[in-house]
Amino acid sequence: MKHDPSLYQPLLSRRSMLRGLGVTLALPWFESLSPLSRLHAGTPGIDGPPRRWALLMMSNGVNVDDYWVKQNGGNLELGKTLQALEPHKKDLLFIDNLHIFDDTVGVHTPYFTNFLSGEKVRKGGVPDLAESLDQYMARLIGKQTPVPSINLGVEGAGFGGGGGSPKVYNVTMSWSSRTTPVPPEIFPRQAFDRLFDISGLQRDKSVLDFLRDQAGDLRRQLNARDKDKLDEYLTSIRSIEQRIETATSEDRFEGWRPSLEEPNLDRPSENKPQNVAEHMRLMLDIIVLAFQMDKTRVASMIFEKDVGGMTFEFLKGVSKTGIHGLSHHKRNQKVLEEYQKVNAFHIGLLEEMITKMKGIDEGNGTSLLDNTMLLFGSTMRDGDLHDANDLPLILAGGASCGIQGGRHLTFDKLEDRRLCNLHLDIAQRMGVTENGKLIQQFGNSHYPLPGISG
Repeated sequence: MKHDPSLYQPLLSRRSMLRGLGVTLALPWFESLSPLSRLHAGTPGIDGPPRRWALLMMSNGVNVDDYWVKQNGGNLELGKTLQALEPHKKDLLFIDNLHIFDDTVGVHTPYFTNFLSGEKVRKGGVPDLAESLDQYMARLIGKQTPVPSINLGVEGAGFGGGGGSPKVYNVTMSWSSRTTPVPPEIFPRQAFDRLFDISGLQRDKSVLDFLRDQAGDLRRQLNARDKDKLDEYLTSIRSIEQRIETATSEDRFEGWRPSLEEPNLDRPSENKPQNVAEHMRLMLDIIVLAFQMDKTRVASMIFEKDVGGMTFEFLKGVSKTGIHGLSHHKRNQKVLEEYQKVNAFHIGLLEEMITKMKGIDEGNGTSLLDNTMLLFGSTMRDGDLHDANDLPLILAGGASCGIQGGRHLTFDKLEDRRLCNLHLDIAQRMGVTENGKLIQQFGNSHYPLPGISG
């Protein structure tokens, strides 16, 4: 069936959306109101610095000629694209040959929306996937911080659909439930205020009472299934109230305290930055600051859409061809060189973030980087082939979490290669428990990824 863009216009007006905390509170996907329904082990870090996790995602793979790692005994040899990381090799674990294993080979329609869930992407106009790793951890351990997680990016999701799927898929990795994608925040000021504006949180206490009343009016329009979803939503409002109480407490810390009490970053301007590089750097700085001040312990950053028009002509020697176009190089040497320069630019951003985090002392002889598992990668290796069988992944930091850097791991055994094995390992290191026990399964995992601790 040909997709009519009008079908993606919501039946609820903007005034009908429940709003609070300075941003829209994302409702679940209610089939009753869908336009398409008209058609059919203990807590780590408790006695010291807490553990954090962040994902930095670039799109459209790498130039495989220049992105490579070789392990020569105890020494790592890095390809041209990775040269900026030379000073940090002992803090890096290069992981190769992992695979999402579900609907990720071929055209772009899966995008990278299932990277954090390990779930097969379902075709159709109604978002339907699974809770992602970041939102799963935020739900279970996010109560320890004022903000459960932050999801940042530089490009908006857009509207409508393409390739049989909603466009929100091509810029979203986070899902708070099977039917609720969480698009990234792309405005630095809104991200900053959500994390650091306590006065805004105090004002929003009264808003939550209004939300409950408004939700009661909405309830009469819903079927039984959607009423259950709304009840879950109202429960989440109570959790927000609890986080406000935590955030506005004058002395919420016992024992370890953050190295910074007030933001050392100026409040960003209201508009979205027009300089792509500075926009990306600012978002990464916000993540570092949020971790340093313990405003959140879970974060993600999407550098560009999986299929989009972002260009990198601000880099010397790179044309106005978008990164998606450059990834389809057809072995053309000039295009390959431009592709490599864009890859190296992203690696440079990673290097800058690592350097900043290493420079933040958190006590107990550790840095912010030691206490953070920073995962960087893409959902394909060679973008020209849409090769998702061998994901290029780098796990930086995490020494205090048991991560042993300075190594290159590659996996050949089929059961080892599931990306969700890595997700499960990370969740366990973050101390995610259910029913008082460390979780033993996430997504399509078999077991925690072997070898991460050496």
